[in-house]
Amino acid sequence: MTGQEKNDRSRVIGWSPEAAARLKAAVKRYGSQGKAAENAGISRPSLVEILAGRATPTNGTFANLCRVLGVGASEIAGGYTATEGPLYTRVPSPGEPGDMAFVPLHDVVVSAGHGASAVEAGESAESLGFPTGWLRRQFGDPAKLRIVHVRGDSMAPTLGDGDLVMINTDRRDPVDGIFVLRLDDQLMVKRVLFPSARRVLVTSDNRDYDRFDRLVDLEREDGLHLIGRVVWAGRSM
Repeated sequence: MTGQEKNDRSRVIGWSPEAAARLKAAVKRYGSQGKAAENAGISRPSLVEILAGRATPTNGTFANLCRVLGVGASEIAGGYTATEGPLYTRVPSPGEPGDMAFVPLHDVVVSAGHGASAVEAGESAESLGFPTGWLRRQFGDPAKLRIVHVRGDSMAPTLGDGDLVMINTDRRDPVDGIFVLRLDDQLMVKRVLFPSARRVLVTSDNRDYDRFDRLVDLEREDGLHLIGRVVWAGRSM
């Protein structure tokens, strides 16, 4: 057995009812115990036992759950997770160097039509890690953040084909900006302008593309649903 395997199978030191409650709240935000368990590589009954405080997770399981849920280990457990080896060191407190939050990464073709519910729920087998303190300072609650791939050049030169965009699902207020949205069952990333309380202009930065100018009842979300505001973009050079 390798040292890594030994670390992964050892239990989290200092696990508490409070930690279980924080993990339960993170799973609730995620939206599905079954999906959280599946993506973390454990059974749903095992997750239920952990959330109820009747079982202590292994370090490997705990790390996987934090990755899937997009939370930092210290946000849930705090203090120490173990006593020996590279995984058995003090977990940084929020804001300290090394504390990481994992943002769900969605392999969704944004502008080609599906996956809106998965993006909103954060249901993804992949994630990208960022310093928790930086995420909080820049964008707020890490649990509200999602990352999606951009496909196509309709938002060029602002966004290009293959770019990654981070969206904040907690920011859906009617203020001009770039949003991931669902329009007539099509999932897309577009610039959204609000010239009046009810008039919404959905447009592409690439002027070779058509723009949508339509009257939408925002309270009814008639044909238009804002999933989240784009707050960050990354690309390969």
